Parts: sequence; structure tokens; C-alpha cells
Amino acid sequence: MEPKNTSLLGTVLVLLAGMSWGTSGLFVRFFSAFGMSAMQLTLFKCAIPAVVLMLFCLLFRRDLLKVKWKDLWIFVCLGVVSLTFFTWCYFSTIQATSMSAAAILLYLAPTLVMLMSGLFFKETITRTKVLACVLAFAGCVCVSGFLGNAVPLPFRAIVTGLLSAFGYALYSIFSQLALNRGYDPLTLPAYAFLFAALSALPFAHPAEIAAAASLTSPLKFWGMLVLMACMVSLLPYVLYTNGLQRSTPGRASIMASIEPVTATVLGALFFHELPDAFGYHGIALVIGAIVLLNVNVTNKKASS
Repeated sequence: MEPKNTSLLGTVLVLLAGMSWGTSGLFVRFFSAFGMSAMQLTLFKCAIPAVVLMLFCLLFRRDLLKVKWKDLWIFVCLGVVSLTFFTWCYFSTIQATSMSAAAILLYLAPTLVMLMSGLFFKETITRTKVLACVLAFAGCVCVSGFLGNAVPLPFRAIVTGLLSAFGYALYSIFSQLALNRGYDPLTLPAYAFLFAALSALPFAHPAEIAAAASLTSPLKFWGMLVLMACMVSLLPYVLYTNGLQRSTPGRASIMASIEPVTATVLGALFFHELPDAFGYHGIALVIGAIVLLNVNVTNKKASS
């Protein structure tokens, strides 16, 4: 059953989050050229937003930092499993294979979210959701260009790609659990990024980061790190968590499938990776899945 607060605003917030996540590959490509590892990128992706959100809460909203001890495990899991683990797996997959193949494996997540939401939150698995999920995944496969690629995926990429989908799916599950317990949407990413940064720090090797920074201008290097943290971390997670408050995990995860579509458009703009016929059909399928979900909700509201 859809929640009463399912709204157009929730849809817009989730779509904007997915579009922002779609810029991830651009930053991974940029920093990989300087020898940055997936874990080092994960550290900065989480540490910078953690500092920003914690400072904001300490200065303006200290009440948002109040967390019950019995609920602390949720925020630890959000940070360590849903951010550090997921990000490391996803960035590792991008480094081991193409951005398109990584997107296919990652977008098994909506199916996992839908199944887990039905199990843990009794979210109804309707035929509309199943159809939307199938359309979204088929669209991701088409957009990725995988259908025209005969090169087999490395075993490591398959493993990390599937694990990234699992970690990504768990963000929606743990977030919904925290939201159901009355926590503010800003509290979730604040603590999630903090625990994620702390868990990534021991594996980041600061000397290697300094060596990578010396290969280009400091302003460009650190400026791109800050931009990456804002575009693929701070902004989308705040948007997604707020959107999730106005939706359900299953719907939100399917709507976030706009991410590979965004990545395809950016690839065409920045790297001249123009989509083929399959790509255009894939974009249409993903958009169709999003429209299907929201038309279904609109019809339910109109009839109530």
C-alpha cells in the first residue's frame, strides 16, 4: 500500500538525486587518471559531506544530532554498509570495467529493494511495481550499451558490481527504518557520512593521496574533490532521503534508475559516447517506468 504522503515533490527529489548520482563516473575517470584508488575516492566522498553536515547541525540544528543508543546501529550500518561498502564496490566496478557494465549490475538494486521492502515493511509488491522494475532494468541494460558489447566482464567486476547493488539497496532499507522511528531526513546522512568516513580512513593511504595531488594543480585537484563530494554525495543523499520520506523504498529505488540515463547523456556530452538505437530505447524504458509508477499513484489519489 502506498503511503498517504506519496507526492510529486517526493518524485522530483528522487529524480534529482538520481541525476546527481549519474555524474559519478565523470569523477571516477578523472581521479583514476591520477592513480586514486576506489577507497580513497570513497573517503573524500564521505568525509567532506560529513564535515559540512555536522558543522551545520552543530551551529544551527543541534537537536538533529540526538540519536537513541538503541538506534545507533542503524546509522552505523547506513555509513559502513550502505555508503563505504557500496561506494567502494561501485567505484571498483567502474575501474575494472566500463561505466555501462557497472550501471547494469548496480541497477539490480531496485529489485532487491522491492523484495526487502515487502519483507521488512510489508510494502505491497503490485503488478505495476514489478512491471516498472522490469522496464527500468531493461532500460538500464539498453542504455549501458552492453547488448552491443561482446567482451566478457571480468569476474572481479561481476562480484563487486553485484555487491554494489546489494549495498545500494540497503541504503533505502536502513533509511526507511530510521525514518519510521521519527528521525529527521538530515540526521540520516549526517551520521551515515561520519561513520562511512571513519571506516574508510584506515584504508586510504594518505601518502598516495598526496602523490596523486602533486600530479596537477592543487586548486584543480582539491576543487574537483569538493565538487565530487557535493555532486555525488552531499546533494543526492539529502535529496533522496527527503524524497524517501514522501515515497516508499521500492518506488524510490526504481525512480532513481534515471541515474544511468544521466550518465549516458553526460558521456555523450563530455566523451562523445553517443548512444545507439538500444540506448535511445533504454532511455524511453526508464522514463516509462517512472511515468508508470507516478500515473498509478495519481489514479489512486483521484479515486480516493
